[in-house]
Amino acid sequence: VLIDVARSVNLSSTARQALADGPDLPGRLADLFAEYTAEGQVERRRLSIELSRAAHHSEVLQGDLASYNERLRGALGATITAARPALAADPEEAALLAHLLLILLMGAIHLDTLDSSRIGDPDLIAFLRDRLARILDAAPERDTEPRTHVASARRRTDPEDEPGDGRRRRAVRTRRRILEAASELFALRGYDGATVDMIAAQAEITVPGLYRHIASKEELLVEVGRHTFEGYLMARPLESGASPAERLAALMCAFSSAGDRVARRLAIELDFGAWRNPVLAEGLRSSHLAVRRNVARSLAAAAPDRDPAECELAALVALVLFMGTAHIDTIDPSLVDDPAWCDLLHRRMAQLVL
Repeated sequence: VLIDVARSVNLSSTARQALADGPDLPGRLADLFAEYTAEGQVERRRLSIELSRAAHHSEVLQGDLASYNERLRGALGATITAARPALAADPEEAALLAHLLLILLMGAIHLDTLDSSRIGDPDLIAFLRDRLARILDAAPERDTEPRTHVASARRRTDPEDEPGDGRRRRAVRTRRRILEAASELFALRGYDGATVDMIAAQAEITVPGLYRHIASKEELLVEVGRHTFEGYLMARPLESGASPAERLAALMCAFSSAGDRVARRLAIELDFGAWRNPVLAEGLRSSHLAVRRNVARSLAAAAPDRDPAECELAALVALVLFMGTAHIDTIDPSLVDDPAWCDLLHRRMAQLVL
């Protein structure tokens, strides 16, 4: 039923139907983003998130969604090659760009939590149109520096962060086990499917012991959200000897890896949970704001003369791409750990954010 509803929404999309009309492909693509991020379209955005989330819990739905997305990508790829003869001569690049555009669109459906002030914002759409034109019309950026490799988009726990006192250290470790168990179970089973008994068992603690560390399952979801977004490397300065675009490409590539599968599913689950939990929603918005400001600072530091407002928009688009990547398992699981996909990110990121 969900697939049928999504298909009917797509068929009723004026911007989707107009993609093949006229010479201004970047403008028509921007219109598609505008349609999905407009005021009054929150149900459409939520439907897309719910569809991707539900597919993780149903092999039948996952297969149907994969086929549906394959048809969308094929149509988008055909539109790109028809409008851009240079890309028609490179079908692999055109196919990867179709993936990139669809992942960006999936990220844009999270705009309600990424930055609700940008819903219906013409400045965001104008920025996207400009960047889509660069991607479609310009040659890929050539590598001018060694590529950065990041194993995961999340920071690993450092034992040095633990307190020196033995009793406090045990409490910190127990709480960490609870958060890690809850994070994995919320991601793999969904919030409703992960019981307190399951979380306690996976954390190797009794249920009464768990409640000594957390007041309720709902509070635990909020804490998992805070812990998750504080752990993203995008929440920390990007300067590491590489350009911000190179660093962002490396983080997106890491988030596309098999090792970050749980993190991807958790990102979707947290956004879904924010619809029902105002505290979680506010926490996610605050976390996203911190990430955007951090990325914007890094972009501004790399180009001091650049308009700060443009840096902020570029940072938001980077986060849109990041959240779109959370859907990669349902958009096209073959992109997971795909060297060609990572290569595209490294070659095209500068056109998107610089």
